[in-house]
Amino acid sequence: MDPGVVPLVLFVLLGIGGVVILFRDDPMFAGRRATFVMTGLALAALLTPMQLAPFRSDVSIVHWSEFYHYLLATRYFHEVGYSGLYDATVVADHEDDPEHWNGDLEVRSLRTYDLVPRSTVLERAGTIKAPFTPERWEAFKRDVAVFRAALGDEWRASRFQVDHGYNGSPLTTLLLGTLSRLPFLDTRSFILAAAWGDTVLMIATALLVARWVGAWEGALLLFVWAVNPFNDFQTIGGAYLRYPHFVALLVMAFAWARGRLTAAGGALAVATALRVYPLFLAIGLAAQALLSPRRSELLPRAMRCLAAFAVVLVALALLTSYQPSPDGTNPWAPYAAKLRLHAHQLSYNVVSFQYLFFYAESRNAAAIAQSWQEGRNLNWVIEATKAFAAHQGGYLIAIGAALAALAVALRRSGPEEGLFTGLVLVFLLQHLSHYDWFVLSIVPFLFPGCRRAALALFLLFMLACLVPFLPAAAAIVDFRFYLLSLLMTVWMAATIALRMRPT
Repeated sequence: MDPGVVPLVLFVLLGIGGVVILFRDDPMFAGRRATFVMTGLALAALLTPMQLAPFRSDVSIVHWSEFYHYLLATRYFHEVGYSGLYDATVVADHEDDPEHWNGDLEVRSLRTYDLVPRSTVLERAGTIKAPFTPERWEAFKRDVAVFRAALGDEWRASRFQVDHGYNGSPLTTLLLGTLSRLPFLDTRSFILAAAWGDTVLMIATALLVARWVGAWEGALLLFVWAVNPFNDFQTIGGAYLRYPHFVALLVMAFAWARGRLTAAGGALAVATALRVYPLFLAIGLAAQALLSPRRSELLPRAMRCLAAFAVVLVALALLTSYQPSPDGTNPWAPYAAKLRLHAHQLSYNVVSFQYLFFYAESRNAAAIAQSWQEGRNLNWVIEATKAFAAHQGGYLIAIGAALAALAVALRRSGPEEGLFTGLVLVFLLQHLSHYDWFVLSIVPFLFPGCRRAALALFLLFMLACLVPFLPAAAAIVDFRFYLLSLLMTVWMAATIALRMRPT
């Protein structure tokens, strides 16, 4: 299947899924028919993006960059931590593949994010190898050789060492690192098997939801996850377990809906320990309880959930703090430093409210490319930062207005809005890559039984599927993500407005 056809197929499936949700109580869908139809749509949606990889001989199921960063960095976290993976790789390549080694090629320093020649890294080879025992260094070189053999010239061109390194939390490090050290498979076999991990995880989660919650909910989960255009299989398909925190958020949503507040808080803590941004859901929940006229009713529920959240989060932080790191410090300290460094890096493929203020037609990717042709070597990140600085006043005013509107909405809405408000806060205040917004697949389960919310989400997905077909969006990459950010803004505002209207 041509990759360009996939958004159109997803668009059609979303339209059919919307009809099923809209008419679920109609006699034509009596009994289990709606569930059967949704299950069929889910399987079709799952297979559509999957045809881009495992069923085509010219595309690999393995996301090699993801495994390089998340397998090697967690397997050898004791030696490389958050800043040493690229340096150790440069030295390993020099020792094992010297005939193809080019010292003039650049590698990114994970301490400063500056690009430096590989030759300067080699000057520190002794210091870089010092945290390794001889046995561990030989094991690391064997693992690097797996990637070199699989990727060939692409690997030797140093393209994998100009990204921004490993960004997983200490809990992610513990989880992925433990799995990566299982003795049953060699490294290549482990990668080939683990590349299916996310798909297997989500199918298994849908089956468990169908068993313990309901068949309709299980089918809907698999469908909305697979059909979500932000869940970009071309970008993150075949990666190394990107979805555990999403599963934790699902557990939180189902537990909250059923009044199991301690379980909901614990699951939200697990999600936060895996990825930081779910913390905003806890903030939204607390804000909703404090601002609602039903404060006397909702505040005790929220406090019980948040107490469990705090206890479990502290316990996980303590549990993971004992992992060895290169300098012997608590791994949460370098992780926090990594997040601070990463927070200042603008990227064209994020979807965020800030995009509306740092995108400028005079400084977009097309303008940057034109400057190169004219001999002016402009930098997209620098130009986007300048554009945001010029519009920062407007951004702050818009944020203030948005927060005030959220406060009003929370006073007039039900308890589910607190968790959704957390997602809105993430969009307003954070930079998430477009593919991280697979988290939107949780929305139907934050508002169980609310057709308006599900239909609004499907409409967002349908419009997102059409964006790549706009000539300007196809030609100018950052304009595409500007449009997606604009669509997300409108959708979030519409969802809140729909929830405030009487049913």
